[in-house]
Amino acid sequence: MYYSLGDLLWVFLLVLVGWYFWAGMAAKELARRAAASHCRQLGVQLLDDTVMLVRTRLRRNRRGHLALQRQYEFEFTSTGERRYSGIAVLHGNRVEQLQLSPHHLA
Repeated sequence: MYYSLGDLLWVFLLVLVGWYFWAGMAAKELARRAAASHCRQLGVQLLDDTVMLVRTRLRRNRRGHLALQRQYEFEFTSTGERRYSGIAVLHGNRVEQLQLSPHHLA
């Protein structure tokens, strides 16, 4: 059985899409764990125990290699009355930035 170049291209694209979703799920879990740990350290509560992907782009890392940079948003509370937002930025498989918006202290 012979495969045409078009068939191989479709298989490659299918594998690429599968990898993108699999890597995205792993990155989202890493961002969720980092946000939860950061919130615990600061004495605030991560709401809904989740993060939401808001931006993905290609950027060069410190060594000059291209890697996906993903930005996630999450919500937290310090007093239980108001929701505040935060962001987690991953560059490849490394947490690059965790930032919480200004909030009231409990």
